[in-house]
Amino acid sequence: IAPTISFLPVVGITPAAAAWARQAWVRYKITNRRIRVNSGVGGKEMAEIVYPDIVEIRTAKRLFGDGDMVAFLRDGAKFEMRNIPEFDAALEFILNQVDEDVAEQYRNGGDVTRRPDGM
Repeated sequence: IAPTISFLPVVGITPAAAAWARQAWVRYKITNRRIRVNSGVGGKEMAEIVYPDIVEIRTAKRLFGDGDMVAFLRDGAKFEMRNIPEFDAALEFILNQVDEDVAEQYRNGGDVTRRPDGM
């Protein structure tokens, strides 16, 4: 029994620690023109998109006010953002920047954590 019990924390803690460490190096900058993500040790890797390129948004809320977002782009690429802090405020700001059709499509079903009946 002891080896089994000692194995369980390692299985759960190791992936969680890796995710937290990876997230510690990610910084989001959301402006009225673009979304920029700096990642990697020291923020050496950078990716950015401009709002007119976004054709669809899907989100999933997490605990403690964070959330994940995937922006589908005109060229077929996906721009994924994980553990966005102050998610509700960031999402509302982004929805005010994107095309009205994209925002309306999101409001009609882009939140994958919300049940279809609105609960």
